[in-house]
Amino acid sequence: MDRKEFLKTGLFAVIGMMVARWGRFPAYGVEASGSSTIFVSKDSTPADMTVRVIKALGGIEKFVKKGSRVVIKPNIAWNRTPDQAANTHPEVVGTLVNLCRKAGASSVIVTDVTCHPWQTTYVTSGIKEAVESAGGIMKPPDRFKNVTIGSGVVLKEANILEYVIDTDILINVPVVKVHGSQARITISMKNWMGAVKDRGFFHRTDLNQCIVDISSYLKPSFTIVDATRILLTNGPQGPGNVKETKMVFGGFDFVALDAFGATLLGINPSDVRHIQIAGKMGLGESDLSKVKIVYV
Repeated sequence: MDRKEFLKTGLFAVIGMMVARWGRFPAYGVEASGSSTIFVSKDSTPADMTVRVIKALGGIEKFVKKGSRVVIKPNIAWNRTPDQAANTHPEVVGTLVNLCRKAGASSVIVTDVTCHPWQTTYVTSGIKEAVESAGGIMKPPDRFKNVTIGSGVVLKEANILEYVIDTDILINVPVVKVHGSQARITISMKNWMGAVKDRGFFHRTDLNQCIVDISSYLKPSFTIVDATRILLTNGPQGPGNVKETKMVFGGFDFVALDAFGATLLGINPSDVRHIQIAGKMGLGESDLSKVKIVYV
C-alpha cells in the first residue's frame, strides 16, 4: 500500500469510528437532503436496536399482513460463532422472526446457501436456535429455480433459492464485514450470493458486476443491516479482528446502506466497485451526501 492509499484508508477508518462512537456522520451529516434515508440505532441490545429500526421504517405491520409468507435471508455462510462476526447476529434474525410472527405471518422461513456445510453453520452461528425459538422455520439450500436476469450485464441467468423467489415478503439481513481485494466489502448486495446455487460463477467472471446483476433481480421489502460487531480483517469468513460497534441500521435503498456500511470498515464507498456500478445503474444512491441519516 503506497502512502496516498494509506492516508486515504486511514481517513475513512477515522470517519467510521466517529460514526460508531458519536452517532453522527461528519462528512455528510443527518441534515443532508435526498430521497434515500438510512435509519440507525445504536448502543443497545441487538433486539432493541432491530425493533427501533423496524419502527422507523413504518412498523412491521406495514409490510407483513395476516397470512403473509415471509423469507428472511441472513448471512449464515460460515462455521463461526456469533462473536466472530462472520455471520448475521442470531438475535437480530430471531427478533425479525418474532416480529413477523406477531404480525400474523403464516410462515417465516430463514435460509442461506452456505459456504461451509449448512448442517454445521446453521447451528454454530446460533441462528437455528434463535429462529426456531421465535417460531420460524430453517430451510436447507436444497430447492432452486432457474431464472432469467433481464437486467443482467454479465449474470444473464441464475439458479436461485425457490424460497427467496416464491414469497410475499423478502427481508435481507446482512452483516458488515470486509472482503477480498475484488469486492472490498460484503454487506447488502453481496449477501445475495447466498441465494444463488453457483456462486463460483461470480468469481470466475466479473464479481462486482455479478453482485449488481443479482441485486437488480432480487428486490427485498426492506434491508436490516447487522453492525452490532463488524469483521475488519480476514473477511468474509474470519476469524479476524472484530470491532464491537453496537449498531443496527436499515432502509429501502440497499446501495446507500452498503455505502454507509463501507465507512464503518474504513473504506471509501467510491473505492467499492459494485456500489459505484449499482449507483450508475440507478439501483440506489451511492453518494452519501445525498442520503439522509436518521438516528432512532
